[in-house]
Order: sequence, then C-alpha cells, then structure tokens
Amino acid sequence: MEVMNFTVMAQRVLRQWPRIELYQNSTLRYTPPKDFPAYWVKQNGRPKVIRTWVTLDEIWDQETDTYDWNYQIGVDKLGDKRYYHYDWPITRPSETHFEDYLTCFCAMADEAMLNIRRFERETADGLMSYEKYEEVVEKVIEHCVDLCPNIVYIEASNESEISAFGSLTVKEYMPLYNAICRVVTRLNKKRGWDLKVGGTAMTGTYTVKGMWHEFMQALAEDDCPDKKIDFYSMHTYTDDTNRLQQIYNIHRADIAKYGLPDVVVFFDEYGTMPCSEAPLDGLRNASGTMEGMLRSSDMENFHVFPWCTFHNPVLQMSYTQYIRLPEGGYAPTPNGLAAHMLWGMLRDELHIQGNTKYRARATGEDNKLYLIVTNPDDQQLSVCCDLDQLEGSKAKVTICQVDEKRNNAVMNPPCMELAPTEVREVSIVEGKANVSLELPRYGFASILVEVE
Repeated sequence: MEVMNFTVMAQRVLRQWPRIELYQNSTLRYTPPKDFPAYWVKQNGRPKVIRTWVTLDEIWDQETDTYDWNYQIGVDKLGDKRYYHYDWPITRPSETHFEDYLTCFCAMADEAMLNIRRFERETADGLMSYEKYEEVVEKVIEHCVDLCPNIVYIEASNESEISAFGSLTVKEYMPLYNAICRVVTRLNKKRGWDLKVGGTAMTGTYTVKGMWHEFMQALAEDDCPDKKIDFYSMHTYTDDTNRLQQIYNIHRADIAKYGLPDVVVFFDEYGTMPCSEAPLDGLRNASGTMEGMLRSSDMENFHVFPWCTFHNPVLQMSYTQYIRLPEGGYAPTPNGLAAHMLWGMLRDELHIQGNTKYRARATGEDNKLYLIVTNPDDQQLSVCCDLDQLEGSKAKVTICQVDEKRNNAVMNPPCMELAPTEVREVSIVEGKANVSLELPRYGFASILVEVE
C-alpha cells in the first residue's frame, strides 16, 4: 500500500485559491430537461463560464433555406439524404427544445461560450459555399446572442479533425475559422457587441500528430484581415496525469515561436477515462480528473472544463456528473461529487510540505481548513496529514469520502448528496494535530477542519 505523508501549514498562505471549478460544460447530444441547470447551480454554485452548443444542421434547413429557431433537439430531419453523418448514428431525440436549452444553461453562469458545429465537411468538399456557411453562421449567432446576451465566446467547431465531426485537416479548418472571424467582426461592429472568437477544440491529436503546431503556424501565416484569436481551446481524454502540463508547455512554446497572442486557454473538455457505461469508470474518471484539475491550478490563464455536467449514462457514465432518476429528479455521480467538493475550497491556498504528487491541496479561511485528497490509482492509498500552526485546543474534523461503496449513486445507491462518512474530534497540541484516512482504489475525499 502506498503512503502519502504531508503537512499543512495553517498560517502560511501561498495565494488566493483560484476557483478552478468555475468552468463547466453542457451537452446538446443528450440534453437534460430545462430544470437541470438551476438544479446544478443549487448544488454547486454559479459558474463563471458555461459552454453551450448550436448544431447548424438542426437549426437551418438546407433544402428550404429556412430556420427552426426552437427545434426539438436530436431529431434527424434529413436521414439518408445527409451527405456526412457526423455523430447522428448515436444521437437520440431529446424532450428539450433548443431555445429552452440555451436560455436555461446560459442563465446558470456569468458568461457563456457558444460552439458552432456542422456543415464542416460539406463546406470543405464544396457542396456548400463558404459564403452560404458564413451567412447561416451570422444569422444563428445573432439570434442566439439576442436570446442570451451573456454569450461572450464563439468557438469555431468542435473536434473537427476526428471522423464523427468532419475529419478536417488544419488547411480545411482555417477557411471555416476565418469565416466565423468575419462574422464576429461584423456583428461586433453592427451591434456594438464584444464577442470573442477562438478554437479549435482539438482533441489529443496535437500531441501525437503535431496538429496543434500546424494550427498555430497556420494562425501566424494567415493573412485574412478579420482573422483574430481571442482564446484557444483544447481537449484531451487520458489517464496520463502529466498530459495537461505537457500540453500547457507545448502551447506556451508555440506562442513564443510563432509570435501569437498570449490569450486565455479554455481547456474545455477534460476526462481521464474512455467513453464508457461501466459504473467503475465514472469513479476512476472523477478521481483522475480531480488530480488533473488540482494540478491545473498552477497553470496561468488556463481553465479546465470537465466533461460533462450531464450526458447519456448508457454512453458516457464515465463522464456525466448527474443521472436522472426514474421517479424524477437527479442524483450525483462521483463526477458530480468531485465538482461539489471543488466548490467547497476556501479563500486561501495553504502551503503543503511533502510530495503529494498533485493529489492533495489545502485551503483555509478564518478558523477553518479544507483539503481535497484523491487516489486515481488502482491500489489503496494511506493518507497521513499533519496539521501545523493551528490556533486552538481542539478541532472538529468532517470527512466526506467517495469510493465504490460510499457516496456513490452509480455503484452503491441511494446517494442524493455528498454526505459525511466520518466526523471526529482531534486534540491540538502545540499547534499540531493529525488526520489520517485510507482511500481505496480510485477514491477521493474532502476534509473540513473547524478549529475551536
């Protein structure tokens, strides 16, 4: 059994804790009822940015050149007449309509990102002109921002390099990106808006195929007068706990190499397990994603959006934060409880002595300390946490642990909220106390210390 020993220095403040949980994802492919976003906020607090979507082939009818602004999400109107199938084979009709989805999710956050998807392959292959693509995109963005004025960020396509989303090369992607840049420039001038544009929302191929380098070089060499980049977006799904740092380093090097704007990075999809319906994979993803997000707090101007607040449990139990109950309402998965734990972090980050391998962080405020510890490995982890510089004679310690048997609505129901698994009182001697616990494989926990 591995042992993790560390000491939290209660009076040694490193910085104000960065609110790494303030960036979240919605989904258009398995859209929850319109009451879900408000429910999520009640459980976890209000995000700074929520990522939302619009699919052009659902909102615009290419055969009649008409728009269905409040379409029923997930209804395939073209079927076999479709030129490129994208991810329609795994799409199922939703009971939710688009404008309900968009307004409810945008309302849950301070700002919203709108991802523009579809017709990438048709345009690249010449079946749809870039002029028509640009016209449709402009009307759609204008309608969505009129509906939801807190839409700030326009993201140009999603994982367009993979087969389910167009199989575009960087060379094919850039004209689409420039078209959206032109749209944003016109709308900002016409409406007095300050919309931001960015991309490419590539998945992990940039580290194995060099596509991120290609995109950065293409940005640097592009001579489109309206070309701009206000944010970069990236994705990865891997259990390599070093991947986020590697991607961050690659990006920083390319910024310098190509002389590109050093603007915010939205790492707007992140997971550490494959897409899976296996119950254990959700726990594994939660503990691994927790480690990655804690580590990302050291990366300046780099914000991680875990995938995903809500998704189809048959396809993506490994990622979804909540599941719908047969009798109505929602229950949190381990991913949802991980998001909830992050919301509990306090104002100041505290110094930790010892090698935690990015698996522990401590915060403090007034007479409280709050720690998160995670074990993304398949072996049990013994956690031994010494507390130092405490001011008081005793403390109440509340531990909320998530593993295969505790606080797990997927593997061991029922579980409607994050509940304490242990409450104890510890003595403080010469400013010192100790909290120890055992984390089974893929387990994680929050520890609240209230000094009396």
